[in-house]
Amino acid sequence: MRTVVFFGGNGHAAVRLLAARGVLSRVGKPFEIVEAPYPGFEGRGDARDLSEFLATVSDAIRRHVDSRTDVRVYATGIGALLALAVRAGGALAPAPLVLQGPVLWGLERRWMPRLARVGAAAVVPWLLARPAFPRRFARRHFVVPPSPEARDAFFEGYARCSASADLFRWCGPAWLRELESACARSPMALEHVEVWWGGRDRVVGPAELRWTEAALGVRWPERTFPEWGHYPMLDDPEGWVRAVAAAANDDPAVT
Repeated sequence: MRTVVFFGGNGHAAVRLLAARGVLSRVGKPFEIVEAPYPGFEGRGDARDLSEFLATVSDAIRRHVDSRTDVRVYATGIGALLALAVRAGGALAPAPLVLQGPVLWGLERRWMPRLARVGAAAVVPWLLARPAFPRRFARRHFVVPPSPEARDAFFEGYARCSASADLFRWCGPAWLRELESACARSPMALEHVEVWWGGRDRVVGPAELRWTEAALGVRWPERTFPEWGHYPMLDDPEGWVRAVAAAANDDPAVT
C-alpha cells in the first residue's frame, strides 16, 4: 500500500487526522498515513536540542518506512521545515514531498517567531487558557467552523505540546544557515518538492516561499486550492484525501 508520511504543524495531535482517516477507511484506503512522532508533542518526552529532536523523528520514520517502496511525504506548517531537515539528514530524500501552507525561512522575518525567540512564546499557554482565544482563532483560521468538541480537541494538542517554544528558539537564523549548508551538500533533499497553498489561508502566504527559494537557490512548482484554508484536512477531509491520493498517483513510485 502507498504510504504518506505526514509531518504535522505546531501543536499537532493525532486528532487532526481523525476525520481524514475515517474517509480513508470508507473509500478503500488509497494510501496509509504514518505520522512523524515529534518529541514534546502529545505528551511525549522532550528532546534536549534540535539535533536530538530530528534524530528521534528520523529514526522513528525509518523503522516505519524503510522496507516500503511506495512512499510520499506531506508536510504542513512548521512540519515543512522539519521535513526538509530530515531529508537533508538522509531520510526520505528520494520520496516526493508536498509542502502545504509551509512555515519555512519566514521564521527569521515574521514578527511572531522573532518575539517567540526572545521569550514571548511563554505566553502561548496563557493565551490558550483564555476562553475567547480558541473561539477567535477558529473563526479566523478555519474555513468550516468546527464543533466545540473538535475545537477543544484541536487546542488540547497545543496544550500538551511542550516543544512549541523550543522549536521557535531552535529554528532561528543560525540554524537556518546550517540547514542551507546541509541542503547544499545533499541536493537530493531539495528535489521532487511541490508547494500547495490554500486560497483562504490566513496563517502563511507565498512570501514564505519566495524567501525560502532565494535562500536555497531553488524554484519549486506551486498549486493553489482556492477554497482551502490552513487546515484542509480538518475543514474538508474528503477533499483533502482526494487531493493527496491524486498527487500520490501522479508521482512515480520510489524504489
